[in-house]
Amino acid sequence: MKDIIGIVLAAGQGTRMGSEEKKLPKVMFEIAGKPMIRYHLDNLKNAGVSDIVLVVGFEKEKIIDYLGDEVEYVEQFERLGTGHATSMAKEKVASKSKRVIVSYGDMPFYQPETIKALIEKVKTENPKMGMLTVNFDDPEFWGYGRIIRDDNGKIIKNVEQKDCTPEQLKIKESMPSFYIFNNDWLWANIFKIGRGNAQNEYYLPDLIEVAAKEDGLVTTQIDNEWEAFGINSPEQLKEAEEILKNKL
Repeated sequence: MKDIIGIVLAAGQGTRMGSEEKKLPKVMFEIAGKPMIRYHLDNLKNAGVSDIVLVVGFEKEKIIDYLGDEVEYVEQFERLGTGHATSMAKEKVASKSKRVIVSYGDMPFYQPETIKALIEKVKTENPKMGMLTVNFDDPEFWGYGRIIRDDNGKIIKNVEQKDCTPEQLKIKESMPSFYIFNNDWLWANIFKIGRGNAQNEYYLPDLIEVAAKEDGLVTTQIDNEWEAFGINSPEQLKEAEEILKNKL
């Protein structure tokens, strides 16, 4: 049995980026001459994750033509959220490794050292779920879910920005969507996710609350907030190019 397999979610359309007009899936938009998915996959591989399943959807042929047999593919026919997208890969990864990484293909800057640090923590502590967290100076600009802790500082759940109360919006600690799951635990719990949220979608981060209740959650905090940069607009694409010039 393998130690770890990666699932990369890459089915998003990227409407705000003009994907419909360009007939291009979001992860194939270029940063400094290379598709953003290229950076993400290279960082995973440089962290030691060589077996990867890509969840594709809109204009999937563009991705498959570019990557060829470098990864395996599954298709998400309906866009019903990140939990649903992850579940599409079940047959490819269930029972084939001890752990599975789930990450998003439109987040190109996670550094191999950061990924390795989370992998090592998960190997050492053997939780149900491990994840990265980040403290943003301006969390509303990034738009990620907020990490909710109890009075003792223990993480109890994640709340997506669209579902946050005014007080929760002020929280700087955010959830940038990079996870490592115990493989068996993931498939035993992913289908318990509901759709009681503003988007009426199956949110993968809802598993944070499930793992936390079982005392099965560990985290590693990202030192550089730019690593958690996700691309959803032309403006963010331009900012990503600035990160490449100034940070990498």
